[in-house]
Amino acid sequence: MSHYPPITPHLAIDDIAAALEFYPRAFGATERLRLSLPDGSIAHAELDLNGALVTLGAAIKEYGLVAPDKDGPVQVAITLAVDDVDAAYRTAIEAGATGTSEPADQFHGDRTASLRCPFGHKWILQKHLRDVSPDEAQRLLTEMMQGA
Repeated sequence: MSHYPPITPHLAIDDIAAALEFYPRAFGATERLRLSLPDGSIAHAELDLNGALVTLGAAIKEYGLVAPDKDGPVQVAITLAVDDVDAAYRTAIEAGATGTSEPADQFHGDRTASLRCPFGHKWILQKHLRDVSPDEAQRLLTEMMQGA
């Protein structure tokens, strides 16, 4: 097994084989490890996404691991740093993701877009554009909320 960093997202997936085809096409992920069960199904896999480790595991209700409802709310979003948010967003959509917010520059100094993968997980694509101090971010957020 691979050495894990201090925090490693683990995604419960109903169809790991399909996910191992989608994530490389959508995000340029590289498969690091695949563990199969005797019936040929995949129990666990590891992906490298831009140098970060993400693990995939079978959704096992008895262990409290359930895949998200593909159309329902999610409890966690995964932010993926990319070189070009617009291009990464288009690539993910072409691979089968569903867009939830178009690429746009944000008050906090990043360009972001968000989408849902076919397995229900929410992804935020992000490119840092400029440094924003905490005070400036708070001021800009307040102004944005007052103008909404």
